[in-house]
Amino acid sequence: MAGNNFKKDMRQNDIVDSARAFFTSFGVLFLIFLIALVVSLAYPQKQEAAEGPSGATTTVDPDKIFQANCASCHGQNLEGIVGPKLANIGSQLSEKEISDIIHNGKGIMPPGILTDPKEVSAVAKWLSEKK
Repeated sequence: MAGNNFKKDMRQNDIVDSARAFFTSFGVLFLIFLIALVVSLAYPQKQEAAEGPSGATTTVDPDKIFQANCASCHGQNLEGIVGPKLANIGSQLSEKEISDIIHNGKGIMPPGILTDPKEVSAVAKWLSEKK
């Protein structure tokens, strides 16, 4: 009988050891995650400067801004998905009207997707040329 209890104790010890190893690994990964989170909050990445190294103003690429912020609803080729088609929006709305919609939203489009005035202006101008 003593032999059966010994085997049972060994199986329980194996389970306890496995659980310890799992939670130790989980704890280490959690600590790494926390350290990375704290570092990212303490030292945020610097965004691209509006001026180049020589002081010259860099241009804003409206196509890149559109692809990063607007294409998920309006389509990569301005064909419209959830949001309306923008392929010929310049023949329907002026640059100022487009800028107003980008800034304030309209319908299901929320306001404030683009907050940088230079980006809003560049995308509005770019879209107003789509006729």
